[in-house]
Amino acid sequence: MNARSCLSGRRLSVFLLGLFSLVTAAPAGDDVDDSAVSLPRRFDLATARELAINHSRIIAQARERIREQEGVIIEAKAAKKPRVDLNTNYDATGENRIESFGGLFAPIGQKWSSDVSVAYTVLDGRFRDSTTQAAEASRAAAAAQMEAVIDDVLLQVSERYFDALLATDQIDVQEKAIGVLDEQLNYAKNRFDAGTGPQFDVLQAEVARANARPPLVRAQSRYKTAIDQLRRAIGLEYPEGVEADGIELAERWPNAKQRESLGNAIHQAMENRSELAALKSQSAAGEKSVEAEKARHKPKLEVVGGYGAQSLSFTDDITDGLAGFVGGVRLSIPLYDGGLTRGRVLQARSRLRQTEISTEQEKLNIAGQVREAWFDWEEGTSILETSQLVVKQAEEALRLARASFEAGAATQLDVLQSQLELTRARLEEVVALHTYHTALARLRRAMGAGR
Repeated sequence: MNARSCLSGRRLSVFLLGLFSLVTAAPAGDDVDDSAVSLPRRFDLATARELAINHSRIIAQARERIREQEGVIIEAKAAKKPRVDLNTNYDATGENRIESFGGLFAPIGQKWSSDVSVAYTVLDGRFRDSTTQAAEASRAAAAAQMEAVIDDVLLQVSERYFDALLATDQIDVQEKAIGVLDEQLNYAKNRFDAGTGPQFDVLQAEVARANARPPLVRAQSRYKTAIDQLRRAIGLEYPEGVEADGIELAERWPNAKQRESLGNAIHQAMENRSELAALKSQSAAGEKSVEAEKARHKPKLEVVGGYGAQSLSFTDDITDGLAGFVGGVRLSIPLYDGGLTRGRVLQARSRLRQTEISTEQEKLNIAGQVREAWFDWEEGTSILETSQLVVKQAEEALRLARASFEAGAATQLDVLQSQLELTRARLEEVVALHTYHTALARLRRAMGAGR
């Protein structure tokens, strides 16, 4: 072993294993388990929307898609860094498989080798740069898509909240109607008991009151359904021991107005919609993907080097070995790949064109969404104004009918009919409120101004 560098195999193995541990060591994760949160027993619309942002499973999935793209970026950037590999092996061979040279040399049946190699790509036709830029654009697209998902979830929460408000108002209208019918029934009974009124009036009032009960029950059922749908949109469970009928809404109809013209609303939508921003980023990613596929057929230059050791074949001591450095340059020039690169470039260009077509279609869809929401909002505005006037007229008509009945100038049927018309007017008013605020929420979502 005079002219050769001899090292102890055991010492070298310990050194290389230690280096391997340092290279492959990863920091501990910092995941934190969220504590369980339940749906509040009383909350307003703003609280519902905030809870949805924090607890909606759909939004959580969108966040994970961003995290996935961040991993793609890390993977793409890793290609720009030197690659370090540790390779070790050990082989043992039976005596009957060992070739002998007549006793002059006595090979042993054990071999080992260990190498640490470093490789760095110097030139790749900008493949790594294009891949990284495509990944970053895809990450931006995922972030924009998450904003669109948040807007969709918030719209759904608003719609479910308004559904629950509608059911609440319908319950209130029906309870008020039953209250008036109770008063009329008591009045008819008192007159009958006093001998100044017919029994027919009592029966008529009892029938009217009984007929008012099913609409109340249906409104109460709709409230529970709307609350449960709202809970699912938010992404939370009920508090322990509480069901839908134990949840109370803390806010009535918001004081929301729309002052933009239809043309301005469409213009804002084209400027603000996250879906268009996502498609724009996807187009940028597609352009970089085309560049990356073209770069696959360009020359690639790598610088390589390493340090390693191996056992001697003809020695009596398995711990004896040779160690040293190696290094070099690798140049790869693609000459012919059978059209592989051309096919990949064609696919990338097609995906880019598909994204461009999707952008054009999305603009048409968004303009249509704005118009539909605008028309619904106009309808809700007109009906709401009319219904509010009708309610006032119906309230006055009921007051006059009751006064005339008590004065003997009208029948009880006139009173019951007036009460029925008032109930209808009030129900029409709350439906118009629901239509107005739901359409306005959809219009703002269509404009990209849902928050």
